[in-house]
Amino acid sequence: MSQLFKRGFDFVRNNQTIISSLLLIFVVIGALFLNSYVTLNRFQSNLDKTLRGKAVLAENIIELAAMDYFNSLPQSAENLQDKLNKIKEGDSEISDISLFVYDAANNSYSSVSNAEKKEVKDIEETKKELVAENAKKFALSVDDAFAYLSNDEGNRYWNVVKAIRGSDGKNAGILLMKLSLAENDVLVEKTITQVYLLSIGAVIVVLLLIFNHLRLFAYEVKAKKLEEIDKMKDDFISMASHELKSPLTAISGYSELLSDTFIKDANPDIKLAQKKYLGNIVISVERLKTLVEDLLDVSRIEQNRLPIDCKSTNLVPIISGIAEEMSVMAQQKKLDLINNIKNLPPVVADAERTKQILVNLLSNAIKYTPTGKVEIQSREDGEWVYITVADSGMGISSDNLQQLFSKFYRVQVAETANISGTGLGLWIAREIAQKMGGNLNAESIEGVGSHFTLKLKKFK
Repeated sequence: MSQLFKRGFDFVRNNQTIISSLLLIFVVIGALFLNSYVTLNRFQSNLDKTLRGKAVLAENIIELAAMDYFNSLPQSAENLQDKLNKIKEGDSEISDISLFVYDAANNSYSSVSNAEKKEVKDIEETKKELVAENAKKFALSVDDAFAYLSNDEGNRYWNVVKAIRGSDGKNAGILLMKLSLAENDVLVEKTITQVYLLSIGAVIVVLLLIFNHLRLFAYEVKAKKLEEIDKMKDDFISMASHELKSPLTAISGYSELLSDTFIKDANPDIKLAQKKYLGNIVISVERLKTLVEDLLDVSRIEQNRLPIDCKSTNLVPIISGIAEEMSVMAQQKKLDLINNIKNLPPVVADAERTKQILVNLLSNAIKYTPTGKVEIQSREDGEWVYITVADSGMGISSDNLQQLFSKFYRVQVAETANISGTGLGLWIAREIAQKMGGNLNAESIEGVGSHFTLKLKKFK
């Protein structure tokens, strides 16, 4: 178990994005609950203010209506009831409003709307009974007025009770008002529903964020692993390439020594066979040297360790020298190697690296051209110089042309099956050209030939 915890701790320590992700998740969820809490509390506060305002309004209406009745004796009960009805009609939240006048002779209360007698208890007795039933119902409690909540068939009501006293201070009547809380309840329910929906939506978003982050984190872990593997690969290639150079140099030296020794042999048939075998050894060693150099260049380019010294460079002697060197290879295949470059302005380039690019282009052109010619051309514009190696070879299809500069890519057709190569030369050539501030592009028509153009900046 301790080993499991240790491995988990090491994993988290080495991948600190997990900590930040967890903190982000807690912050989002905390903000969600804080928002819900603040929203509901603010709404509750606003609702309390609204209800208090309604209670004050009800009390003012009650006093106005009652005092009009008791202070204006000529006013009829019907006029007062009309006024109460208008008040009720003007506010949809008022469900009922009734005024009961105290009859001292009969010790009873009568409604002003009709002669009906009603047993309405004294205000103090009524209040005491209601308080005894449920004290929590009351929103206020004063001597002559109070309000309480009631529930009728699922609907809540504020019941406002006001004692009306005459000029002598004695009880003259009781006014009852019933305020419906249906609209407020609908508003509360709607708000709570919205908050719940918002909370659920936010939780879903957070869960999606977590899920997506887990995927991204998995990709990040894979990317780190791939980076480590890629670095290990580069280190291995670099080490292996360096280690291969020494035995290849030794093999090459021993081959030359054997060649000099076999020349002294008197038997012509044995001498011919020995020269043939030694020639095959030399060719294989040269191919291995090329592969090792290509692998070393790939490793240096990917690790940004390839030395490039760009300065003013005259391309004419470089191209002439390369054309002369490659002419032997072209003659062996009975190809015409034509150098049309006589004069060029200086360019910004590394002479050795430029030679490496052109050697690769010319050797490829000769290898992949069965018959015809290979031609070196040039053109220039205001800022650039273009060196083109054109051949009349087999050409490249459009599909293969799109991947031609990819690492380790070779055109796989029947005509190229017996042609050796690593698939690294063109990738290395383009990378070097771009590091010198230029570029390398290709144009080709299958069955007609190919044009490879090296673009370099003029030296100013």
